[in-house]
Amino acid sequence: MSTVSEPKSDMWIGSGLLIFCAISAWLTLDIKSGMSSSVAGPSMVPWLMIGGTALLSLLLIFRAKAQAGGEEAKTISMPDAHTLLIMLAFVLLLVAYAIAFYPIGYIPATLVTFFVGLWLLGERRWLVFALFPVTMTLAVYYGFTELLSVWLP
Repeated sequence: MSTVSEPKSDMWIGSGLLIFCAISAWLTLDIKSGMSSSVAGPSMVPWLMIGGTALLSLLLIFRAKAQAGGEEAKTISMPDAHTLLIMLAFVLLLVAYAIAFYPIGYIPATLVTFFVGLWLLGERRWLVFALFPVTMTLAVYYGFTELLSVWLP
């Protein structure tokens, strides 16, 4: 499998993630601020994740439109079976991540989710596959626990 994805797949996956962001944002509005010991508050982490995911989803959609080019970018066809399978796998991956987050903790759950997500997207370069998830997971963990004083399991 090539590391260059098809524009149609990127378009559908990006659109699906934007829908996921909209639903998550709607659900995040119900988070009560309560008695928080941090400056950030309990809804900061979800809003950062929603914003980051939405931004990257839009970039994925714009990249797909640029790759498709011309008239082909204006027509939207239904995704093929492979794209639907990838989308379903991502939904299941995110559900599994949400379920595993508290029982096994942020770092292991996030690392596994990153690795599986990159593999689903067709990433096979070992340096990207190994270093990107570890670097991002530890940077986010440090940022929230040390800089923002937000507890992560």
